[in-house]
Amino acid sequence: MNANVQAVKTPLGPRLRALPPVVWMLVVLALVFSITTPQYFALANLRNILVQSSALMILAFAQTLIVLTQGTDLSLGAQASLVTVLWVSLAKAGINIYLAATLSVCATVIVGMCNGLLVSKGKIPPFIATFGMQNVVSSIALLTTAGSSIYFSHYIFQFVTETRFLFVPLPVWIAALMFALTWLLLYRTKFGVNIFGLGGNPEALVLAGVNTVKSYVKVYAYAGFLAGICGLITACRVESGQPVVGMGWEFEAVAATLLGGTSLREGRGGISGTIAGVLLLTVLRNGLNVSGISAMYQNAIIGVIVMLAIVIDAMVRRVRGD
Repeated sequence: MNANVQAVKTPLGPRLRALPPVVWMLVVLALVFSITTPQYFALANLRNILVQSSALMILAFAQTLIVLTQGTDLSLGAQASLVTVLWVSLAKAGINIYLAATLSVCATVIVGMCNGLLVSKGKIPPFIATFGMQNVVSSIALLTTAGSSIYFSHYIFQFVTETRFLFVPLPVWIAALMFALTWLLLYRTKFGVNIFGLGGNPEALVLAGVNTVKSYVKVYAYAGFLAGICGLITACRVESGQPVVGMGWEFEAVAATLLGGTSLREGRGGISGTIAGVLLLTVLRNGLNVSGISAMYQNAIIGVIVMLAIVIDAMVRRVRGD
């Protein structure tokens, strides 16, 4: 019996040590807020955390893929905002709500393809190319709405935000579906192999006969698709088209990606760690809100904790030799 117990327990230690440092940071943060806020682990608040993280989670998956290619897409937040605007605008114009949603997501896929061409064909650094695209997309969203929010009432908004399956809100299931799809593409297809190749050794891809231009276009287009899905969920939550609702989300997505262990330089990492990174940011923001911390101090506190978390993560991984 002791031998059996030992056989079961032996692998546990290495598995726990192999967990990304962000997981332990998340546990510590949750414990701190549970002490300062007695009702923190109430079912309603836990459900609220999951819903709040769902849109950013999808956007962070997109950012993770771009970072794996040694790039950064600064236009993702603007793309999500654009989708909320296009979807509501097209629906108000009389276009079928589902067709309008499809056309809106197609728009961000096209934006992603343009980003991929600028990076691959134009040889423009991703940071610069997507920063320029961010401004273009933001301007389109602002011009479409004359700089203000546009509202539209439809049952689909309430359906997405209020429906629960197995006690879990629908936006969380959508995020889970996007995770499953992205995981399959990243780890079970040539598309994913090329992503890791672009970040790790693009010269080897060229020697192997891979068209790197197409690979870049595909990954940025898929990132645009995920940004579009993020925008649809966001539009359902706010029940309107808001041209600046996603402002700054691209940086939170980058932070979540780095916290999750994806490297900006080596093409190493994956989307599983990104989930913990997003949850860390969401738990932190939610905990500060329920603790009654003034909004004037929240961004500074979040910034300090995120920087500290990234430094700790890098130090731990260096010691472990990851």
